[in-house]
Amino acid sequence: MDERQPVRHTFGKQERLTGRDRVKLVATTGKTVKLFPFRLSGLFMPLDTKAAAQVAFAVPKRHVKLAVDRNRVRRHMREAYRLNKHRWHAQLEGRQCAWLLIFQGPGPLPWSEASGKITRIFDRWTQEHAGVDR
Repeated sequence: MDERQPVRHTFGKQERLTGRDRVKLVATTGKTVKLFPFRLSGLFMPLDTKAAAQVAFAVPKRHVKLAVDRNRVRRHMREAYRLNKHRWHAQLEGRQCAWLLIFQGPGPLPWSEASGKITRIFDRWTQEHAGVDR
């Protein structure tokens, strides 16, 4: 009965970064990593949840005009984060972190390209700012 349970890839309500003040704090004072067309800002801070990290996703109307395209980009961002977050949470070493992922490209990317870039930008942020050399 030592079978390992598969990792459940979820993205619950407690993992969402909410509140105008918190999002603004992360955006203005957080440490930033850029990988076109994404920008990731993160800040180590105490969160009012047991989750290792909270994250918000932004797709400005300035860059992506159509709402259906903004929704698609946000959906891709959430899905890529949901599938890979266990790697980054493990690297936080018990600290809590708030992230803001912003899309700054001219239009939606194909899923494979968006997923790869999101994975790379989170990997880069955790390597540079979480103090973990991998």
